[in-house]
Formats: sequence, structure tokens, C-alpha cells
Amino acid sequence: MISWNIFRRELKRYRGSTIAWCISICALIVMGMVFFPVMMDETIMQQMKAFFENAFMKNMMAAFGASFDNLTNVLGFYTTRNSMFIMLLGSFFSIMLAGRILAREEPDKTAEFLLSKPVTRAEVFCSKLLAYLSYLLVLNGATVLVGFLSIELFKGESEYRISAFLTHSLYAMLLMLSFGAIGMFLSLLVKRGRPHAGISIGIVVGSYFFDSLSKVTPDAEMFGYISPFKFVDSAGIMRPDYGLEWWRVLYFVALSLVLFGLTLWRYRKKDILI
Repeated sequence: MISWNIFRRELKRYRGSTIAWCISICALIVMGMVFFPVMMDETIMQQMKAFFENAFMKNMMAAFGASFDNLTNVLGFYTTRNSMFIMLLGSFFSIMLAGRILAREEPDKTAEFLLSKPVTRAEVFCSKLLAYLSYLLVLNGATVLVGFLSIELFKGESEYRISAFLTHSLYAMLLMLSFGAIGMFLSLLVKRGRPHAGISIGIVVGSYFFDSLSKVTPDAEMFGYISPFKFVDSAGIMRPDYGLEWWRVLYFVALSLVLFGLTLWRYRKKDILI
């Protein structure tokens, strides 16, 4: 159910923007890791320890997954410092790309040309979905490679487990996949010509806010479960048994499959403007 002509066209259409996103996020990762050797200075570590001894600041920093133990380990520092860049910016990329790749034919007024070809709407959907997934893998492959090289370059004497690094990277990719599914479904609910980039960014930022709020305020902990960020385990990355948890993976996979399925159902029945 794949039209390789449509697949190749979509790969070519978004190649430049994907490269730009990859370069930007990878550059931020490297620039962030440069500060790890600086923070290992004894004077700075003493100041940082005193900072985290303040109960208010300790709770505030917990919203960003930061703790003294995490920041003094190279993997903990990478997760705390760069998870915002990788997960937040990666989610922006994912939700906007997925939201545009399927619905672009209407505002560009190319839907009539595309649907006049001997392909079904299911083939169009599957081809565009495969192109989106390919670019999602490219972005995550680039960030994992650059992240690993940056950790190795700046770790000094700090030790870390590669399995924990790869586990957290997989969580990040599943998070982006979920936001991509949200963006693709949302794109079919917006009328032609109406921009939905602002709505997409608002969904990601709102989700991040609810997750942060649930970590800072115990009374608001339940609000965090409406956010996909809640299901990424960043705080426990220093645990010896840190690994994939089935219920977290199930959440991301189920959410993505349901939304992609609803998107296909909606796309096959939608009156597409030409």
C-alpha cells in the first residue's frame, strides 16, 4: 500500500528543512556538553551543592529533571541539559512535519493532481506516513550519534551506562512519534488555508508546562498524566536498573497507533478541497 513515487516526492520536499532541524539541535547538544567539564570544577560543584540544599530551588529544579547527583554525572548532565533541546525541539519538528505532510495538498491546491492518479487515499496516507517516519528516524539517528560522541568527548573521568543513554533516546523518539500522531490527526480537523503551526506549538508547550507543574506542585501531580512528557523517565536515569518500562512504551505506541488509525479513517472520508 505504498506509492514509491509519492514517498520519494515527500522525501525530496522536506529534505532541506529536516537537515536544518538536525543541524540546529545537534549544535545545541554540543554547545551544552561543552559546559560539563567546566561544572566539574571543585569551586563550582560546591556552589551547586549549596544551591540544591535550598528546598525551594531543589523542588523548582526537579521540574526540569535536575538534581545534584544528575548534574555531576555526564549522562545525568546530558539528560538534564539537553533533554529540553532534544525532546522539546524534536517534538516541535515532529508535530509540525506530520501536521503538514498530509494536509499540504489542500492549501497548495495540488490535491486534484495527486488524487487523479491511480492511487487510493490509503496509499497516499501510507506513503506520506512512511516519509514522515523516515525523517523522524533521521533526526533521532543524528541526535543519538552526536549525543554519544559529545558524551565521550567531554565525559572526563565520569562513568555512564550506554544502555541507559540508548533507553532515554528511545523514549525521546517515542515522545516525538506521539506528537507527530497528534499533529497529523489535527491537520485533518483544520480547514484549508488556516495555519495550524501555532496550535501545534501550543500543544507541545502546554504539555511541557503540565508536566513541569506536576513535578513542582504535588497537588497538581495528576495533571501531568495528560502530558506525553510525563511518560518519559528522565529523573531515574541514574538508577542501576534504569531501562524501558512496558507501561510507558505501551502508552506511546497505543496513543500513536490510535491517532494514526483515526487519521486514516478521517482522511478516507474527508471532502478534500481542490
